[in-house]
Amino acid sequence: MSNLQIDPILLEAVIRGTAEGLQMTGLQPPPVGASRFYTAARPISVMVGMVGKTNGTVAISLSEKAMLHIAGQLMGEKREQVDNETVDAIGEVGNMIAGRVKELLVGTSFEMENISVPSVIMGSNYAVHFARGMHIVSVDFELGDLPITDAKERFFSVTISLLRRVAAAA
Repeated sequence: MSNLQIDPILLEAVIRGTAEGLQMTGLQPPPVGASRFYTAARPISVMVGMVGKTNGTVAISLSEKAMLHIAGQLMGEKREQVDNETVDAIGEVGNMIAGRVKELLVGTSFEMENISVPSVIMGSNYAVHFARGMHIVSVDFELGDLPITDAKERFFSVTISLLRRVAAAA
């Protein structure tokens, strides 16, 4: 496989895992782009750790308006401000997406056994650094039904970054 190609197993897991993880919200945002790099510079991130034969994270990065919209869809009510319920809801969305991604990777070389409790990071003044050898796939999705004027607010990304464990020498 060329170094310029996106891993098709991880790409499919992120796209399907996001679609299936969002089913309870009633949202069906289409994927609109993909990269081998973590490119999201958005003020809110949900991070879910993944451990097993491979270790890493699933990260959902989005704007505040996108978070309010997705959380509101899950909760069945419009959300206008960030509060504890909204943060809990978007964390649960991250958990549902990561859980589906985990299930979709069963039987592949990226299989893992467990996922962590989600962490919600608010604020855009941080950088994400990855260990050498990480397998990274980032997919951008568009919330086309989000009624806002700034187009970049409608996009969110789901990124998986995994590192296969190396067996210890006997």
